[in-house]
Amino acid sequence: MADSSNRVLAAHSADGRSAVLWGRNRGSALLLVLFAIILLTGLITATVAFVKNDIDEYGAVNKEFRARQLAESGLAFGIHPQVQNEDRSLLEQQTPDGGRFRVAISSESTKLNINSLLQDGRDDLLERLFTRWGVAPKTAEAAVEGLLNYLSNPLRAQMASQSTNIAQLVPQFAAVEEMSLVPEFGPIMEKQPDWANFFTIWGDGKIDVNLADADMIELITGVSPATADQFVKYRWGPDGKPFTADDRVYGSMDEVRAALGLSPEQFQMVEGLLSLNSEVDRIESTGIIAGYEKTIVVITARNRTPVRYLSWQEK
Repeated sequence: MADSSNRVLAAHSADGRSAVLWGRNRGSALLLVLFAIILLTGLITATVAFVKNDIDEYGAVNKEFRARQLAESGLAFGIHPQVQNEDRSLLEQQTPDGGRFRVAISSESTKLNINSLLQDGRDDLLERLFTRWGVAPKTAEAAVEGLLNYLSNPLRAQMASQSTNIAQLVPQFAAVEEMSLVPEFGPIMEKQPDWANFFTIWGDGKIDVNLADADMIELITGVSPATADQFVKYRWGPDGKPFTADDRVYGSMDEVRAALGLSPEQFQMVEGLLSLNSEVDRIESTGIIAGYEKTIVVITARNRTPVRYLSWQEK
């Protein structure tokens, strides 16, 4: 009887342990399933995020490429020698895909060629310009002297020739921004923060009388502000507005001399600094699509055949 009771208890005990083990196994399996689900969910989420990021990146690259295409399309119009800045119907266009481009044409021949002025010994023009900006005469003179000393520095000339692999016969600035490295030029930059807009290193050093503003005409020719102002207004034509259909141009140096009111002897002193057209132009074309922009800035002699590219920058 006792043996029977013991067997029954043992059986119950074994069944209990089996139930416990079964419950534990079931719980472990459930945890494994939950872990697998969490892991799978994480993998799917990561994959979706990766694919989305890849798609977004591809879309951004595609839009950047399209913006560059639009900028190049605008540049093709701006490069044409017959196209002028007032031809806005050509220089501002929209495409069927929602993209657009805008182009601005300006002349480098309305700026002072710093290399030409220093090589030709026209320190007077630079000093006159600096004093107009409110710089003391002695400081202006020191700035010009500093520019000349900088170019004549043998170490600087050696470094310039090594960077270009060409020995420069005449020392010159490789970029307008290089002028800022001259210590004596510091007071000039302080007085005129946008000083770089007045200079260039491109072209033949002559100022285009059909595009230059009154201040530049006055500086170069030495005429009065009133005369320079009237000289420029003549170009605007009867409507008194620049870059319109009725604009006029000076067709000869005799016409320029008469408009400036200079005698032949006086004009001879400045004629070598003047030109009737632009030797070098700056074409700035910007392509825009879906918030993406790409700008190409080209310095070019577009009146030559073939067109000569002097500088190409993208930003």
